[in-house]
Amino acid sequence: MAIVTRMGFLFLLPLAAWAGRSADYSIDPTAIDSGGATASSADYTINASAAPGAAGASANYALRSGYAGQLLDLVSIAIDEPSSPMTIQESGTLQLTVSAIYDDASKAVLSANDLTWSVQSGPLAGIDSLGLATANLVYQDTSALVQVVSRNFSDGLSLTVLETIADNFGRYAADGLSDIWQVQYFGQNGLNTGPNDNFDSDGLTNLQEFAFGTDPTENSQGSLAYAAGLVSQRGLPTVSLRNIPGGVDFRAAFIRRKNHLAAGLLYQVQFSGDLTTWQSSSATPTVVASDAETEAVTVPYPFFVNGKKARFFRVAVSLP
Repeated sequence: MAIVTRMGFLFLLPLAAWAGRSADYSIDPTAIDSGGATASSADYTINASAAPGAAGASANYALRSGYAGQLLDLVSIAIDEPSSPMTIQESGTLQLTVSAIYDDASKAVLSANDLTWSVQSGPLAGIDSLGLATANLVYQDTSALVQVVSRNFSDGLSLTVLETIADNFGRYAADGLSDIWQVQYFGQNGLNTGPNDNFDSDGLTNLQEFAFGTDPTENSQGSLAYAAGLVSQRGLPTVSLRNIPGGVDFRAAFIRRKNHLAAGLLYQVQFSGDLTTWQSSSATPTVVASDAETEAVTVPYPFFVNGKKARFFRVAVSLP
């Protein structure tokens, strides 16, 4: 009896590719083209041959996949500058942020967790981990520099701390004299620098030196002098004589600061016939000369003071 045996063989052949399909689209990667395939539907288009990787776009989105392992390459970081110049008021705060800059010039704000801040120079009390800078008190507008570091990138920013109050700096605060004037002549921590002190022992208080524009660290430089509308020498008040028809015009002449109102300085001219009784003048001073910071002014002599011929004058200087 013959036995017939049938043997079946199943061969599994590898597929080169497969076709994806849905109700909305069909992609067949086995189709031969120039290096990729274009798939489209009513909603989108993907062209895998347009660039290294694949580029996809529609009215609603864009896809970039031209780099292996990342979409964008970080090239630098920059502290954002919402205004120019960047400023912060003394004792005030300023919030700073940092943007990452990528190879396609796009930007994105970095998280505070990625940043390390520091004060490089200038009157800043500090800057915290969130980028909030705090300013110290200053006697004049002063520059400061901050730096931020993120991984291997860093950036610096120069900003200006603005003086907003003229009399609030250090040991000079609230004494009535301009802080910048005191620092100019006495340094930042000088002694015997109050308005009633006489730093150079020349008989004039620091307040009088400030009011008349003289140097409080040197002995009195003599009297005021001016000509042709220019102050040639700052100094003590003096008498101005000018010939006029029928006589001589006598005037009291003295220096006052151009910013005397802002500085809170009060000048009062007083006349006397005997150095005992004094009478304040009600005349408005006339400006006759000036320099960068001061101006020479004059006030006419009265004929009599309490029945006596006016022979003497003085200028009282005070603060409110």
